Amino acid sequence: MNLPSSPAIAPRDALALRLFHSHDLDETRSTVSRVFKPHDLDVLGRRQKLDAFMDHLPLGKASINRLCYGADVSIEPDCLGDFLLVQMPMRGSAQIRCGDQQITSGPHTASVLTPSLPLHMRWQGQCDQLIIRLERAALEAACGAQLGHALPRPIEFQLGMDLRSPQGAAWQSLVQFLASSAFADEAAGHALIGQQVEQLLVATLLAQHPHNYTEALAQPVQAPPSHYVQRAEDYILAHYAQPITIEALAGHAAISARSLHKGFQQYKGMSPMSFLRLVRLQKVHERLLRARAHAEPVSITRVALEAGFTHLGHFTQAYRRQFGETPTQTAAPRAC
Repeated sequence: MNLPSSPAIAPRDALALRLFHSHDLDETRSTVSRVFKPHDLDVLGRRQKLDAFMDHLPLGKASINRLCYGADVSIEPDCLGDFLLVQMPMRGSAQIRCGDQQITSGPHTASVLTPSLPLHMRWQGQCDQLIIRLERAALEAACGAQLGHALPRPIEFQLGMDLRSPQGAAWQSLVQFLASSAFADEAAGHALIGQQVEQLLVATLLAQHPHNYTEALAQPVQAPPSHYVQRAEDYILAHYAQPITIEALAGHAAISARSLHKGFQQYKGMSPMSFLRLVRLQKVHERLLRARAHAEPVSITRVALEAGFTHLGHFTQAYRRQFGETPTQTAAPRAC
C-alpha cells in the first residue's frame, strides 16, 4: 500500500495489493462489498465522477485496506454485523454516524465503527482512508477472556479516536508498521503470522480505545493460587510450537486472562507470553547446541519456525538478549 503524506500517516514504501481501480459505480460497490458487506453506495452531485480504488492486505481473519472513491459519496451499510472497522483518513474527511454518536473524521481523528449499531457515512471526494477490519467474534472473545466470563451485551466502542493522544498514537504506529512493505512481504500468505497479527490488533484496540467494558477491565484483580499458573505453564511446555494466545491459556487454566497475567507476574516474574517466548528460545538454544555437539548441519530459520517463532528479526534480537550471542554463533563449531 503506497501511503500518501499526511499529518496522520507518514509516507513509506508499502506492498500494493490493488483490488481494483474503476470509474464504474456498480463495479466499485460490488468489489468493496466482497471485502466488507453488501451496502448502498451513491455518488452525491451530478458533477461528481467516481475514480475509486482499493488495496487489500489480508492478515488472518483481519485485514488492512486502503480505499478512496475520488468523489463525494454516501455509504449506507446498515449495521456491519460480524466485523468492526477502524477508518483512518490519510487525507480528506468523512461524516460518520454510528448509533447515537456522530463525528467528522479526518487525518487526526479515526472512526471506530461498532458492529452492532446502525451506520451512515458521507465521504468527501478526496477522502483516502486506511481501514482495519477485525472480526467481532475475536473482539468479544478476547474481551470475555480478560473478564473471565461471556459478555452480557455486545461490545460498543467510542466512535472517535484522537490519533494525537498517546493511545491513538500507539494504535497508529502499530498500523503503520503492519502496512509497511517490510512486514507485509513477510506476512503475506503466512497463516500463523496472520493469526498473531489479528490477536495483536484486537488486544491493542481493547486496551487503548474506550468501550463499554473499559471500566470493568480496569478493575484490579487478585493473583490466583499457584496451581492455576502451573496449569498454564504445563500447557505451554506441551504446546510451545503451536500458536498460543493469552485467551487460550486462560481458558485452559479456567481463570480470566487478567488473573493469569497477575499470577505469572507474581510466581514467575514475567507475563505468560514472555514465559512462552523464553520456552521457545530455550528450545531453539538446546537444538542448536545438539547440532553443534554432533557436527550436524542445521537451518536456524527452520529451527526457529518449528519452535513457534514467526518473525525472524524479532527472534534473533530476543535470542541475543537471552544468550549473549546470535543463533549462528551458538551453532558454529568451537575451535579446539
